[in-house]
Amino acid sequence: MELTVAESSSNVLRLALSGKLDVQGEEEIGDRFRQLVDLSSTSVLVDMRQVAYLASLGIRLLFAGAKSLAAKGKKLVVLSPQPMVEETLTTSGTVKLIPIVHNEDEALKFL
Repeated sequence: MELTVAESSSNVLRLALSGKLDVQGEEEIGDRFRQLVDLSSTSVLVDMRQVAYLASLGIRLLFAGAKSLAAKGKKLVVLSPQPMVEETLTTSGTVKLIPIVHNEDEALKFL
């Protein structure tokens, strides 16, 4: 699992994830993801185009990030997940708290 800071501006922090966000993936990027989100003074856009698999620990990581940002009046939005990952987010109810968008213009409306 890889985590890249794709862009950081005064309006949004964009994080790009790639690989499998399973137990091993969460161990590889979890601490850095939490640190980046916790220290962010902006909303966060998580680009999940390259995430092939999402397990419950990955969902928990996203929830923790969203909760941390909400406490600061900011949001976490997921960008362009692959169909299987989007289905996991939808069936788990994650989309009720973390919006999924399919392009950056749509993301900016939420952020």
